[in-house]
Amino acid sequence: MVALLRFIGRNLFSIALLVVGVIVGGWVIGAVNDVRDVLFPESAAYVRSPITIVNSISGIGQLVTVTSEVAKTDIKVEVQRLPLNLGGYSANHIAIGAIEAGIDFDAITKDSVRIEEDTYVVTLPPPVITSCRIEYIAQNQHSFTLLSADWDTVRQLAQAEALTQFVDEMVEEGILERASEEADLHLGNFVRELTGKQARVEFAARQGEPELPESCQPYTPGGWEKGADGAWKQR
Repeated sequence: MVALLRFIGRNLFSIALLVVGVIVGGWVIGAVNDVRDVLFPESAAYVRSPITIVNSISGIGQLVTVTSEVAKTDIKVEVQRLPLNLGGYSANHIAIGAIEAGIDFDAITKDSVRIEEDTYVVTLPPPVITSCRIEYIAQNQHSFTLLSADWDTVRQLAQAEALTQFVDEMVEEGILERASEEADLHLGNFVRELTGKQARVEFAARQGEPELPESCQPYTPGGWEKGADGAWKQR
């Protein structure tokens, strides 16, 4: 430890000069890239489509009764780097997506339907979120940075944050309750039209928190995780 401190003391000027050189170099590279983009803007883009490979096809025993289109603007993601955040950068995002809720028919058995006094009683599992998707995300208002920036990682973090917020907000606004109402209405009418008898739809009690499908689990870039304080941090 003493030897390390002595080395730093003897080479303090060189170390400081190296740090300044890295920062200035990053700034110069960024400035050159900006000038290049202005003088030589992209005029055309060509896309080569590879062969699509279907890994699997599986049936989904679900009845989607509610689809909610959602949008969010000004999703700001800031990456902090170096002391005093000298190499940090940030960007804002606009995200548009959809959250769907409905009934999992795979949980219905023969015991789910019974007859009480000339009335069909159908007991359904509690409604759940059936799928989530981000349909569009745009990145804008890029901040100035002294060093190179990984804008794709910033976009992925914004997409993960948007998906999580979409699900939480739709659940708070009652999308599951709305799914219950729609299932009650449409399935009740279906049974009445099919059998000519009265129908009543009931819902089983929910056991614990509803489990989200894989499409609602946000993808995060490798090495990043969301802390208890809600901030994204790199491991």
